[in-house]
Amino acid sequence: MVIVNLIHLLTHRKLGSCDLILACLGLSRFIVMWLVSYMFFISYLAPNFSGTGSTFYYVLLFFNYLCLWFAAWLSTFYCVRIVNIQRYIFTVFKTHFDDLLPFFILVSVVISALCSNPAAESGISQTFNMSRYGSEKNSFVKIGENFATFSTLCVIVSIPPFALFCVSAGLVVLCLVRHMKKMKTQERTGFREPALDAHYRAVKMMATFFMFFFLYITAFNLYGLGKTTEDLRSCIVIFLIGAYPSLHSVLLVNGNHKLKNTCVRILQKANCYQKEVIERIRD
Repeated sequence: MVIVNLIHLLTHRKLGSCDLILACLGLSRFIVMWLVSYMFFISYLAPNFSGTGSTFYYVLLFFNYLCLWFAAWLSTFYCVRIVNIQRYIFTVFKTHFDDLLPFFILVSVVISALCSNPAAESGISQTFNMSRYGSEKNSFVKIGENFATFSTLCVIVSIPPFALFCVSAGLVVLCLVRHMKKMKTQERTGFREPALDAHYRAVKMMATFFMFFFLYITAFNLYGLGKTTEDLRSCIVIFLIGAYPSLHSVLLVNGNHKLKNTCVRILQKANCYQKEVIERIRD
């Protein structure tokens, strides 16, 4: 997602809206995966190591928010490309979406930065009086007064991009339902609509994101609250936390023709190289 689009940018000096969103999403998720891997590595192999201070977790929060925002903008991209609603505001937004996308990305970065710092956490704690839940710091999230403050901050900051995602997904599903009804009506008169492959792919991507995000939030809270003391449960929860940024990205690559073809070519070359190495070893 990152390398292919970066090469395309260096070659053609520009990126389409979908490629730009995928590149930003891939980069942010790549960083999140490294941060989460480092966090679990330190947590299990060196629990007394103090290398994961509060700054580390604020950086993790920042890129986690970015992942959610970029996923929401990807859903919005599907919406403006597929949905056709005769409303002035939607028409203007659809017409100027490509021009406004860099601004939207910049706003997402600024909002994520403002909401992933000690001031935001302190504001949440004072507004909702989180001190009544206790001041014991959690072993997983070592920032702020307690995990309740941290979890509340994550939920509140995630509401705007998640709401944007839900609205976009709802419009795409509504458009798909209308097209299917129209196709059934036209079949009776001998006419048919074009194939709805784009609608189905968009709905599938949105549905898988919703599923992975729900599992991620559930697993993240279970792990943060210390509800997974057994090794097997802990491994399952860690797998679910990592599945959100990794497996959904694999599905995005599989659903994008350019990225999928590049991946296939790489695998074919790797297979040919492996066969050559095996033949040389046999000789």
